[in-house]
Amino acid sequence: MSKSYVEVQGVLHVHSHHSDGSGSVAEVLGAAQRAGVDFVVLTDHNTMRAKQEGWEGWHGSTLLIVGEEVSTRAGHCLAVGTSSSILRRRPVEEIIQDIRAQGGLSFIAHPYGVYKPFLRRRDHSWKDWGINSYTGLEIWSYMFDWARQFKYYRWSECVRDPDRLIVGPDPQTLSRWDALGRRARVVGIGGVDAHARRYPLIDVVIFPYEDLFRTVRTHVLLDGPLTGDAAADRDSILRALGAGRCFASYDHLSAGDGFCFSAPAQHLLMGDEAAFSHDLDLVVASPVPAAFRLIRDGLQYGEAEGRRHVFRADGPGVYRVEARLNGRPWIFTNPIYLRG
Repeated sequence: MSKSYVEVQGVLHVHSHHSDGSGSVAEVLGAAQRAGVDFVVLTDHNTMRAKQEGWEGWHGSTLLIVGEEVSTRAGHCLAVGTSSSILRRRPVEEIIQDIRAQGGLSFIAHPYGVYKPFLRRRDHSWKDWGINSYTGLEIWSYMFDWARQFKYYRWSECVRDPDRLIVGPDPQTLSRWDALGRRARVVGIGGVDAHARRYPLIDVVIFPYEDLFRTVRTHVLLDGPLTGDAAADRDSILRALGAGRCFASYDHLSAGDGFCFSAPAQHLLMGDEAAFSHDLDLVVASPVPAAFRLIRDGLQYGEAEGRRHVFRADGPGVYRVEARLNGRPWIFTNPIYLRG
């Protein structure tokens, strides 16, 4: 790429004691700073009280962005970048429109969030795919990835070593994302859905914030460096997120910093759209050797291994990259859209 970008990484979909999380906002921020993330998007259920209390902004090395997780009739939607809380008891389309009118971004949370840890099936999935005005999808939800594999009779094992249960984004979510991308840009993000559940009877916190903040992160490519001005930096991150200039990375395996998917000849980066006019090189670069899969319109188009590879796009399509380390899911980029 002839233009250089500044990469920041953060965690999205976090709950505090303002809804059903266990920690205070200060505790969330302390965990984020210890985990070394650049920003945190707090999304308590149906409240922006943390913003009203003045928490949004820089706290040491971490920027806190306050949004909310809106409980709608169709499912849960993350509203990020809004100025006030969203009224939720109304049609879903109106909710999405309100988020947009406030200059915010809307992401469908855990789109296929269904799991059955014992006898009872729990369904937190999105129910209305006829609506298409949202910004994007939470393509990888760490807690729902874990919950799909969790069984009560394996409680100790599942909680002691949660990494063993992580298998990557739900295939149904990826399939839906690929299908949606054929009509318009639909941004994919990673989320942790952090609650840090506290069990006072046994004096333990399950999935502490700091541990979760070291797992699935969203890496964002900015036009320039962060400045220390909270409002300007928040807007810079949200602009890049809205444009899809980001990727989800399971940083517990290896830091995804420096990973890139681009089409240098046309100065295209993940999230960009352009008309396809001739064959085009798509370049994948990784900070460590990995196994790459190039996906076009939902189907595998090519594969390679190493730290860098050039794929050849010979037709229009929605192209994205999946990367694995030792067979484990690691990075899922947003697409480059080459329209026919």
